[in-house]
Amino acid sequence: MNFPARLKRLKGKGIVTAAAKHILRKIAAEIGIDKRIDPARMHLNYILRGPDTAEGVAALRNSMLKEAGIKKLRTDAVQALEIVFTWPFPTKAVAPDYFEDCAQWAEAHFQVPVLSSVVHMDESEPHCHFIMLPLVDGRMNGSDLFGTSARLSMHLNSFYQQVGGKYGISRPVKPPKLTSAAREFVLSKVRTVLNEVSGLTEETIEVLLEAHRKQPHALMKHFKILPPASTSAKTRGFVQTMTRVMKPERKAFSFSEVCA
Repeated sequence: MNFPARLKRLKGKGIVTAAAKHILRKIAAEIGIDKRIDPARMHLNYILRGPDTAEGVAALRNSMLKEAGIKKLRTDAVQALEIVFTWPFPTKAVAPDYFEDCAQWAEAHFQVPVLSSVVHMDESEPHCHFIMLPLVDGRMNGSDLFGTSARLSMHLNSFYQQVGGKYGISRPVKPPKLTSAAREFVLSKVRTVLNEVSGLTEETIEVLLEAHRKQPHALMKHFKILPPASTSAKTRGFVQTMTRVMKPERKAFSFSEVCA
């Protein structure tokens, strides 16, 4: 599933310069060696916002921090926020104004300084990197701007209302969570069908099914299979939810993680 927007926090010394080098295609080791990048299509990339060099992006950031009176950041501070906007229709040409509309939405929605925005047309999925400095009222506030799952969902709702609706992009829906019994049920149903109509050997069928063992949702959709209710993943009650052991906070979320 192609998610049109993903938001992440950039942390660590030098991360802004490193990110700028990547999106401006200044890392020679990525070109040619990284098969995702097609050197013959790099000339199709273009800058929407910011300087045309990584050094320029870093200098812009430093000047903004200096102007705000910020001399030093904590080592664990969020140095920048990055959104990757992807054109979610693999078989359709990118709409001419799509990435510009994405950039304008991000500027209006977050209302923080923009360091760089570059569109990449040299990979299989056209996309746009949009890097912001989380400078709010003279303070760096990346964690709060990034927010909790509820705030991320709010960001996502705004994106689909303001940009998605214009281009026929609807909010992706996460597939239902399945228990191991439900997954095995689906695989068993598909196995039976393939044994009856495909003419494939059992060994070949097992190889094909193995790739879907953890996530058989594509098989469910194609073969129109519904798992029995008794094997559906259970929903936690209020008490179980409020008293369950919490996992450590993850370093980054993406819009796709809150699309359910």
